[in-house]
Amino acid sequence: MKKSLLTLTVLLAATLGATAQNTKEMKKDTVKTTMQNIENGVVKGYKAIENGVVKGYKAIENGVVSGYTSIQDSVVEGFTRVSDAFIMKFFVKEGETVEQAKERLKDEET
Repeated sequence: MKKSLLTLTVLLAATLGATAQNTKEMKKDTVKTTMQNIENGVVKGYKAIENGVVKGYKAIENGVVSGYTSIQDSVVEGFTRVSDAFIMKFFVKEGETVEQAKERLKDEET
């Protein structure tokens, strides 16, 4: 009887020890899973922030380029009008267009 009681006690202790070990491993797995979930959430958050910032910078870039292009086009058009008016007033011969006068002036230059 003592032997079977001792065997039962050893089995019970081994079972409790195994259960405690399993509980520790389960807790480690739970902590590990929780940490991975937190990490994934943080990474998703940073990616969302990154995408928002990139979109903002793209919008600013497009606005700046569009504004510059508009100014450039306006300046070129203004210069062309002034140039054409100057050529019309001082260099166009009778019956000649501004384009013909420009061509003639270019030929005379060479």
